[in-house]
Amino acid sequence: MELLAIIRRIDTDGNARINYSEFAEFVRPLVPGPRPVTYVPPPRPVSPQRASMTSPMRSSSPARARSPTRPAAYTSPIRASASPSRLSPSRKPILRLHDEDELIHSLKELCNLEQELETGKINLAHKSDFNLFDAFNIFDQPVRDGQVTTNELMQGLNAIGVYPTYDEADLFLNRYDKSGDRRLNFSEFSQSFLAHDQYYSSMVNRRGSNYVPRAIRRDDCFLPNTAFEFQNMWRTHIRCENAAESLRQRLAGRPGFNSYEAFNSMDLNGDGTISAHELRRMIESRGYFVGFKECE
Repeated sequence: MELLAIIRRIDTDGNARINYSEFAEFVRPLVPGPRPVTYVPPPRPVSPQRASMTSPMRSSSPARARSPTRPAAYTSPIRASASPSRLSPSRKPILRLHDEDELIHSLKELCNLEQELETGKINLAHKSDFNLFDAFNIFDQPVRDGQVTTNELMQGLNAIGVYPTYDEADLFLNRYDKSGDRRLNFSEFSQSFLAHDQYYSSMVNRRGSNYVPRAIRRDDCFLPNTAFEFQNMWRTHIRCENAAESLRQRLAGRPGFNSYEAFNSMDLNGDGTISAHELRRMIESRGYFVGFKECE
């Protein structure tokens, strides 16, 4: 496992082979080493008889005096310079190794959170009376305008026995609000309950409404077991969004982390995009295992 992780880290183009440029980029030191000091042998002792002898070929010009501030065996000190940035295959700067390790560890945790959400969506899809229309109408009140705001989301959750804070409800809305209008329409709301698996996704999409004319609670449109599973799904959403926000804040608090170098680190082939295959290879390069579904 360790050997495969090293090979995946060196093989940047993904062809399962390591060429010279990939190997040289991997072994190139990040910080330049000190300059080699040239060995200057000590002067040999000269006998007085030989010292009195002069060669006819020796220049008669007087010897230049040495500078008192620069000795004969002078070696310049190592200049303090910042270590060069690591480069991606596209010659763009990437994260330092310790920041890249933290990024990949966070991505692995995000994949685990997505697996929790996927499991909850599949469990809810097994409930034959669960449908998206009634789930959306729980929150689209009192005015059914086809939009759910943060306040309406909190009121609906409180009505079914889930009590998040305003920030927690806002995190959920920010994730699934693709239009940026700070509201969730039916299509955006449905994405939070549709599993990635097409079989379970189509199963839920085919179900119609179970409208109850005189309902006491908002979730009386579902059976008690389904309503309980619906509440658990919302708690899973809130817990996962809180954990994901904590991971983002932890990365943002690192002085050497920035999104530009983080993107270049994950873009293994330098084509300007990050595929699920590249994401999985980078996570596995640190010895973690993650499924392709979680990466997608």
